[in-house]
Amino acid sequence: MGVRIKSAIAALCPSPRLLSYSKSPILGTVPRSTDLSDAKVDVEKHYAALLRAAARARSVSDGKAVHCRILRTVPRPRLYLLNNMANMYCKCHSLSHALRLFDAMSHPDVVSWNTIVDGFFLAGLTSDALARFREMFRCGVVPDEFSFVGILKSCDLGTGCAVHCVVVKFGLGDSAFVANGLAEFYAEFKLLSDTMTIFEGVECKDIVLVNSVIGLLAKAGNLQQAFTMFCHYALAERLQIDRATFVNLLSGVDGFELRRLGLQVHGLIIKIGFEDGAVENSLVRMYSNCGFAYDAHNLLLYSKSQNVISWTSLIKGYADHEQFSGALDVFCQIYHNGMLLDDVLLACILSVAASSECLALGIQLHDVVIKHGFELNYCISHALMDMYAKCMSMPEVLKIFRLIGEDFNVSSWTILISGYAKCGSSMEALKTFYQMNSLGINSDSVACISVLIGCSDLQAIDQGEQVHAYLIKSGYDTDLSVQTVLISLYSECGRLNEAVKLFEMMATHDVVSWTSLISAYENLGYGEKVFMCLKQMLHAGIKPNHFTLVSALTASTKLTSALAGKSIHSAVIKTGLEEDKYIGSALIDMYCKCGSIGCALRYFSTASKHDIILWNALLSGYAQHGNVLEMLKAYGKMIGHGIEPDSITFLSVLSGCSRGGLLDKVFQYFASMRDEYGIIPQMEHHACVVDALGRADLLKDAINFIDEMGVTPGSTVLRTLISFCIVHGHVKLGLASIAKMILLGQMDSSAFVLLSNLYAIEKKWHARTKVRDAMEVDIKNAKKVAVSWIS
Repeated sequence: MGVRIKSAIAALCPSPRLLSYSKSPILGTVPRSTDLSDAKVDVEKHYAALLRAAARARSVSDGKAVHCRILRTVPRPRLYLLNNMANMYCKCHSLSHALRLFDAMSHPDVVSWNTIVDGFFLAGLTSDALARFREMFRCGVVPDEFSFVGILKSCDLGTGCAVHCVVVKFGLGDSAFVANGLAEFYAEFKLLSDTMTIFEGVECKDIVLVNSVIGLLAKAGNLQQAFTMFCHYALAERLQIDRATFVNLLSGVDGFELRRLGLQVHGLIIKIGFEDGAVENSLVRMYSNCGFAYDAHNLLLYSKSQNVISWTSLIKGYADHEQFSGALDVFCQIYHNGMLLDDVLLACILSVAASSECLALGIQLHDVVIKHGFELNYCISHALMDMYAKCMSMPEVLKIFRLIGEDFNVSSWTILISGYAKCGSSMEALKTFYQMNSLGINSDSVACISVLIGCSDLQAIDQGEQVHAYLIKSGYDTDLSVQTVLISLYSECGRLNEAVKLFEMMATHDVVSWTSLISAYENLGYGEKVFMCLKQMLHAGIKPNHFTLVSALTASTKLTSALAGKSIHSAVIKTGLEEDKYIGSALIDMYCKCGSIGCALRYFSTASKHDIILWNALLSGYAQHGNVLEMLKAYGKMIGHGIEPDSITFLSVLSGCSRGGLLDKVFQYFASMRDEYGIIPQMEHHACVVDALGRADLLKDAINFIDEMGVTPGSTVLRTLISFCIVHGHVKLGLASIAKMILLGQMDSSAFVLLSNLYAIEKKWHARTKVRDAMEVDIKNAKKVAVSWIS
């Protein structure tokens, strides 16, 4: 940055007749003020240019150096220069310095107010930005077009509509520039009809407004309407088409079925001659988004492109389709060809390591970052934090966070909170969130979403409600992602009524919000409500995704309704998601648990790809139906196809062998999972072995097995043992196991039921009644009353 400032000064300095010069170790040759007023104006213009350069580079240190020089050489700087200084500090995320400058201005003008409002927005302080905007009115400063466009970025829907009214009052409704800002604002809330109303209301439409609306329509998925507008306004009206027109148009070409449209646009680009720079980058993204990253790669090779942005887009294209090896190959090609690396490219390849959760790759890329001197770059520091967080290496995340030091911002804290939430350290996520707010750093919606996920995990509804209150105060409660997570929070904490109210209050519903509600009903056992919501969702024209359909299939499974399950299967086929592995697993599980194992087999045999998830679902179905021989045959076929079993596979096999009375097979497969496949047995696997020994009335061997486990027996293992103590009448052993559970703090409603049944065997009715009464008093251990769905 320092070199660029020096060269900028050399280019900008006017004739030496008007200025004298001084040497600065930081800035090089800097013009020095003289007594001539014209010369002073020139000096201030030069300083303003340097401040703008520092702002573009986000270099607060260079900006401060220029500020110091101004204090020494310009005794009474004009408002023009002060505004440039405030802008530099705002753009460099140093709002406190900008506020100090603003407060020192005797008569701030509309540019000063616009700058400080924008500074609050950049710092994520939207409510403060709105407060300053209102204060500008109270001070009698008349807003301009930039004022309204700037404040709309900080508005929720209601406040934005109010600002729109003020725009009309000030007679700026026909301004193409303001209309552009209003169009983007309404599009942000998916109110495209209002966006089009704004557009149609402008009499003199310029290419900037047309380009903007084309982009908004394309990104919203209304590609046909975007193409119609392109043809009607950009081509027919003979507006001066520029590169932004094609960039915005191509932004909506996303998916295999839209590739033909993309090819037509590419042909027009070649005809007009806009194949370079940003358009080349958009073409790369278009081909990648349509699943043709190979064609995008060939495009860059054919054009011998040295545009690092286009190569970065290609890497992202491979990564978005989980073709991580392709992304890595492109990076290696760039690296070995000596192409200049920048922070965006390195952040992109770090995201590949994060998405693939490959810590070894991430560490190697960290070495590349250090080698090229990017370790102190803000963008790279955050990318490294994100990579280590997604690779479950929170100590490394904390190291980088501490290295950032006092320069951390809301993004740094958000990544830290999200990392804790992902790693299951929900309590740490909440503590970090409160620490962040106690330091006066206002959280953004992403941080709040991570905290809400942590609250759901901890069942901490009180803390969740506090975060909800903060979201309302900050204006984030209208964000679709925030509303969806809030629905999940309330439903997972058993507050279904609040979840439904939130859903009904939402202005718009997308597939994620519908899925969240459907999942809530499914988790809480309202199967009929699941089907009703799915029907409403389909009538609203919203296509369900695989999460939606898995929840619906799970509801069918819980209701043991094969008819409902078959209806969902039909919806799966219509949406083209039959090959999805998770849906396939849910279908097999549904058919098996509804007693239609033949349907499960038919689906399995017609599936084009048999991965471990489908095989596990089939093995589990056989185990549940007691078809041990068929289960073992299927297991043998799976191994024969070269698919390595996992812990879930062995859980199904051990369970099936135990139910079939194949004790030798149970020990054979238990040993195989440890010795042959290196899978550490979990408590559920140990419980299967105890179950097999209990069925054979070998309780002494079961006790020896538990003693030799090498870990403290879990409640699952002990409950299994107690169950067979009841079956075989070994009351003393059962009571000793209950005592063990009490010592380990594992008593729950099922353990109390087992204890009451042990007393019943010895006809100790008084003791049995006392246990039952204790269960009713202790809400935590109260047994849920059985309900039949048939009635």
